[in-house]
Amino acid sequence: MDSVGQKLKETRKLNNLKILDVSKELRISEEILENFEKDNMQDGINTVFLIGHLRSYCDFLGLDQTEIIRQFKDNQITTDELSIEIKRPVDDNNFLFSNKLISFALIITIFSSFYFLFIEVDKPKREYALIPDLPENYIATIEKANLTSLSKVKKIEKNESDNLADLDNIPNSSSAIASIEKNKNKKSIITLKFLDDTWIQLRDVNNEIVLSQLMNKNDEYSYDVDLNYSITSGNAGHIMVLIDQTVRGKIGTKGQVVDSLVLDKDFTN
Repeated sequence: MDSVGQKLKETRKLNNLKILDVSKELRISEEILENFEKDNMQDGINTVFLIGHLRSYCDFLGLDQTEIIRQFKDNQITTDELSIEIKRPVDDNNFLFSNKLISFALIITIFSSFYFLFIEVDKPKREYALIPDLPENYIATIEKANLTSLSKVKKIEKNESDNLADLDNIPNSSSAIASIEKNKNKKSIITLKFLDDTWIQLRDVNNEIVLSQLMNKNDEYSYDVDLNYSITSGNAGHIMVLIDQTVRGKIGTKGQVVDSLVLDKDFTN
């Protein structure tokens, strides 16, 4: 049976080719080609590269490269050279898991810090409407309006008291007529009772401020219905309306903002 070198050499000569010509065509050194034809194992060159050169040489000569390479391996490559140690891959699962855990912890920390720094705020106990503070030059006007309103209420109360005293002095025969006249001329009084701390502003028909302040829980404020005060408040659900000491309901729902609401004696809610 011919060796690999003999097959290569005989085929090359049959094709009238010189080693130099093959070397130039395949760009493989003459020494490597000569060693192939002499069946010499070439030191200092990786076996993989030798097999690649041999494959190119077989293709160039038109030989069965599969058979030639198999024969070359059987004759030239020892068992020790074929045994390749395959290193067991390093298990990086624990390392990757620790990296993921650290990344997750950092994300949670960043989001928590952002929430507490920029989103979470201390919620005040009282809820106020978003209405700007009044200028200082309005304070005197408000106080004056408060005193005027209080004076009007007391004057009304005094008139009613005087009317009742006059009725007591009228003879019985005309008491029915006097009672009718009193009821006819009696003016309804609106009382605003505050169920919780609530900001409120009252304006008269001339759009002058009568009252503008934060009322405390259980405070009350009364005025004549004919004054037609307009009510602005940040929480209508905290204001109960009484007309002549009769409960008529709240001016709105909890948290509702009312603006320029005018109550009449027929109000009910």
